[in-house]
Amino acid sequence: MDLTTCIDRFRGPLVGLIASWGASHVDALELAQESFADAYLNRESCREDFNDPDVFARWLRGVARNKFRNFRRAKIRRKQHIASLDPVELAKSATVPEPAIDPRIVQLREAIGKLPTKLRQVIMMHYLEETTVKEVAALLSVTPKTVEGRLYQARKQLRQRMDGANHPTVISKAQLL
Repeated sequence: MDLTTCIDRFRGPLVGLIASWGASHVDALELAQESFADAYLNRESCREDFNDPDVFARWLRGVARNKFRNFRRAKIRRKQHIASLDPVELAKSATVPEPAIDPRIVQLREAIGKLPTKLRQVIMMHYLEETTVKEVAALLSVTPKTVEGRLYQARKQLRQRMDGANHPTVISKAQLL
């Protein structure tokens, strides 16, 4: 399987998966790109047939998980370093605050964050990167029916957490960013 085929098939689901672990959309895109490069460059280390899409999906998921863990560790170290800096210097380099966000979007993001991991993963993979159920299933190594069931349960729980019919049940990519 060549790199272009791998990226075309798994990019969207992988970005959604990484975002479901807690990375921002921008960070998830970057980590996915690094994961593809590392997985492909180190394909000789794979103990199974790298050209099998199921094997590649598992291999890629493992590489991405390690990339995300390293990213998270580095982020913690940066925060510790920033905390040790002079407050006057920090005030000088302060950025402009972000514009106000619709409270419903904040509530939706919080509700998604409270979902069980398996449900949060499929929601982020399916809606954030607008990938098909089949693509999500391939990356998670589960059946499409399993993904459909998880999406159903996730939407049901989100509706309950968002106080039922008072909020739209349609989830858009913009709301997840």
